[in-house]
Amino acid sequence: MPEKLLEIRPILPQNREAAIELVNQFFRMVNKLPLDGIFKIRPRAAAKMVDIYLKLRATDKVLFIGGFIKEELVSLLIARVEEKPYLIEEMNLFIDLAITKQGKRKSGYMKPLVQETFRYAKEKGIQAIELRAISENKLAVEFWKKMGFDPFYVRFRKSL
Repeated sequence: MPEKLLEIRPILPQNREAAIELVNQFFRMVNKLPLDGIFKIRPRAAAKMVDIYLKLRATDKVLFIGGFIKEELVSLLIARVEEKPYLIEEMNLFIDLAITKQGKRKSGYMKPLVQETFRYAKEKGIQAIELRAISENKLAVEFWKKMGFDPFYVRFRKSL
């Protein structure tokens, strides 16, 4: 089983280039989806995102983890604590991005990262985890449902 070979570790500065490449793979895939023609991820966004989260991981409000097979980064998950003082739950964990390397998808490399995210949230006393998935990304929607996530919000978009 691939999960036994997978080691979950924090993404550190020495993993920056591999993390950027993985995030770039995701962003390229999103930009190819037949969306509204306006929603496009900017060039160099992956480097910016990775650099921001590398800085934020010191705040204890960010989970930035990778699944490694030996030294190869095969999956990555970024989540952040959202404070919601106006809700009874007071905070949740929001998954900003979860991606498995092209050619390794459907190999079981994301599930352990999601399980680690559940553990992290429980340890922090967080009662809910949220995320957004693009409805056109059918594999992602199917995966999150299998992991026990239910549709909660409906986010609407209108192009002008």
